[in-house]
Parts: sequence; structure tokens; C-alpha cells
Amino acid sequence: MRPTFMAFEIQKRTLQMSQKCIDIVGNNISNIKTPGYTRQRVDLYAEYISGQPNVGWNSPNQTLSIAGQGVNSYGVSQIRDIYIDKRYRSNVATEAETEKMTQILSDIEDVLDDFENDGLQYFTQQFFNSLQKYSEEKPDSKDIATVVVNNAKNLCNLLNVYSGEISEIEKTYTTELSDTLDYINNMVAEMNKLNQRIEREKFHYNEEYGPNELYDEMNLYIDELATYGNISVTQHENGKFSVEMGGITLLDGVHDKTNRILMKDYDVYGQADLYWESGEDLVLESGSIKGYVDMINGNGVYATGHQNGYHGIAYFKSAIDEFARTLANTFNNANGGYEDEYRNMFSADEEGALITAANIHVSDTWLQDPTMIGMVRKFDPMTGLYNYGYDEIIDEVTGEVTLQNSNVLYLISQFDNHDLTFGTAHDFSGSIYEYISFISDRLAETISYESSRHETAVTTVDTLLDARDEISAPDFNEEGINMMNYQKWFSASSRLTTTIDDMLDKLINGTGRVGL
Repeated sequence: MRPTFMAFEIQKRTLQMSQKCIDIVGNNISNIKTPGYTRQRVDLYAEYISGQPNVGWNSPNQTLSIAGQGVNSYGVSQIRDIYIDKRYRSNVATEAETEKMTQILSDIEDVLDDFENDGLQYFTQQFFNSLQKYSEEKPDSKDIATVVVNNAKNLCNLLNVYSGEISEIEKTYTTELSDTLDYINNMVAEMNKLNQRIEREKFHYNEEYGPNELYDEMNLYIDELATYGNISVTQHENGKFSVEMGGITLLDGVHDKTNRILMKDYDVYGQADLYWESGEDLVLESGSIKGYVDMINGNGVYATGHQNGYHGIAYFKSAIDEFARTLANTFNNANGGYEDEYRNMFSADEEGALITAANIHVSDTWLQDPTMIGMVRKFDPMTGLYNYGYDEIIDEVTGEVTLQNSNVLYLISQFDNHDLTFGTAHDFSGSIYEYISFISDRLAETISYESSRHETAVTTVDTLLDARDEISAPDFNEEGINMMNYQKWFSASSRLTTTIDDMLDKLINGTGRVGL
């Protein structure tokens, strides 16, 4: 016969388990709005005692007396899907990367916006129109020539502004990247401390369980870390986590070490050169850090060193520089600057410096004499020297002199020159207007492509987040149903305890008493 009080032990465990299940349901409901909280459950199993002859009665089935030992629990677990976590973190890195790239490209677009109405094409067209009007007048028409100079100055000023604003974007995001790396390094240091807390707490749990609240805190860090770069996560038997980013260990949960991400001085190198404290170059497949680097270092066909082929800040800065340089060289040469530097229409701030969008300006010679471009190079047979003067046609009959604006007409023809080459890497060949359209279209196409990638990534991330929440996030309705079920379980177990008490009372107080 089984021990008399075994039924009480069974029901005691039942009451304990049902009460613990109610506690966990209450904990889930309490944390339903807590960021990063993972739904928990009590892992139950049917209790048993090994069948031994000394605890059974003498019958063909020795284990009958110890059957039905009630319920017990392994522990309290979190409800998570590792596969969904991995997919979510992979896709959220792509979302963060494309979001950052789209943001930076949009800032560039704000600078170069509306080329046609009030941007580069507009001011180039104004310069062309003033030359056209000048060509219809006499070359010594100083008032009209001054208008040409002023429109040329406006075009140069616009290029100066473009260069300054793009450089400001470059500075802003370079600083932002540096601050982001500092933030990541500090966050990983906090994760390392949390790992040590987890190890201390895990000592009190059996193999498959641990401090769930600390795991939630760590997973919040990991989810955020996933937005910065492609990561992989390993959890060790002692409960601690190791994280790799781009294939290199960022957080070492075995040795309690971190590996900081560093960046070389941008002002010195002119590129976002990132590397690990352990010495390796940082190479990422996705994440906002990659978005920063690709946009800061993206220099298209002009890429050198650690720069890349993306069309980012560096590329559009180079493109505007190439426009300024080609514009200056084309009109300087057309005006005879290749033979005489005093014929240059445009120049750099410093003599001998390479012309860029930042330093291009109207030459002092042209400013001092706006009609300079109306003159042509002429040979003086009296002195045997070349000098510059107005192109003249003398009527053989009347001797009347008519000034011709042939040089200005030649300058105007340069706008239709389709053989211009922009960039030493031959990024584009065509006319000035075609290059403006080319840059505008390239910017629009790049933004469209990255925006499309971002929209796709957002949709995927939202779907995965919903799937993860469906598994891991507490739900009022589900937890309410569980609460009622566990409450009924507790009530039934309490009633069964009362029944067993009545049976035991009958056994003790009523057995052997006649008539009772």
C-alpha cells in the first residue's frame, strides 16, 4: 500500500505549480509594455519515482502503488524562435543601411536640388543667354559685357556654395560616424559587464535555464547592435553571449573581452578608414555603419585608397569639381588661355592651384576688362608681335570699320561641344548641358534605387517583427485565457486536497468504529 500522505505531497506540488503558473502569467501581463520583454512559461513534466520493490506491494505489477506522482517543473523558460531572431537581425541591418544611405543622398539632393529652375542648369543657361545677347552687340559694348561677367560670377558662386554645402554634409556625417563608433564601443563594454552578471546568476540555475530578465536585457543590446552591422550571436553553456560583426569577434563571452572599432583621423586621410582594435580592417555586408562608409567613401570612378565605387558624397563632390574644372578649361582655352594666361576667363583662388568647385572664380583680368572676351588675337606686321584687339571688317569702298563679335560667338559654340570629357577617369563625355543632366539623373537614380531597397527591407523587417511578437510578446487575450485556466487548475487542486483530507479523516477517526 502507498504511503498515506503521498496524496498530500502530490497535491502540494500541484498547488505550487498552478500557483507558479499564475505568477508567471501575472508577470507576463505586468510586462506587456516593457521593451524587449520575452514571454515566459513554466515548463511542466509528469513527476515519477523509480519503481523499486521496497515501495510497492506484492503484486504482479510492482509499480502500481507509485504511479501518479503528479506534476513538477523543470524551470521557467522564455518563448523565442532563434531562426526568426536571426532573420530579423539580418534584415534590420539592411534596413538601417539603406535608411542611412537614403538619408545622406537626400541631403545631397537638397544641395543640388532643382538643377533646371534655380540650380546649376539655370545659372549655366543665364551665362549662355548673356553671351548670346553680347554676341548680338558690338564687342566693345561694356555694359552688356559686364552682364556676362556678373552671370559668370553667379555661376562660380553657385559652384562655391555647392562645394561648401557638400563639404558640410561630409563633415556632419563623418562626425556622426565617429560618434556612432564611440557609442557602439561603450555599448559593447556594457554588454561585457552584463555577461559577467549573467554568469554569476546562471550558477543558480540548471543547464537549460537562466536569468530570463538579464537575457532580455542582453537581447535588447543585440537587436540594437544588429542595426549597425551584420552580426552573428553565440550563447555559451555558462549563459554568456559572444557576438561577431563582419566575421570578427566584437564581444568575447568566453574570455570577457571586447574588440573596439576605430577610425583613422579623417582630416588627415580624407577617407572613412575603419579598423578593429585587433588590427583587421572593418568589412561589413550591411548595417548603418556600412551605409555611412559607402556614402562617405563612395567616389564612383574616382575612387582611390579605401574609397569605393558607390555614388556618395565623395562622388558628387568630385562631379561638381569636374564640372567647374571642365567649364574653366573649356572657356579658358577657347579664349586663348592656353597661349596666354591673361586670356583666362576663370581661375583658382591661388595661382597654379587645380581649379575646383570650391575655388573657381572669374579671373582678375576679365573682371578688370569685361570686353576682354570680345577681343581676338591679331598679328601686328609693324612690330612682328601678336596683340589682342577687336575683330574688324573694313569696307574696301567706303573704308568704314565694322567690329565683329566672332570670339564671343566661338565661346557660345562651346556649349554645344559634345566632345568634352568630364573627369580623368572618363566618367562622362558630352556637352556641358548633357553633363548637368547626367549628374542630375545619376543622383535621382541612386536615390530611387536605395529608396526601393529601403522600402523592401522595411516591409520584410515589419513582417519578421510581427512574427517574432506573435511568438515572444505577451498578449492580453492569450494571457487572460491562461490565467483563467490556471485559476481553475488551482481551484480543482484545492478541492482535491479537501477530498483527500476527508478520506484521511475517515481512515484515522472512523476506521474500526462500529456504526460510524
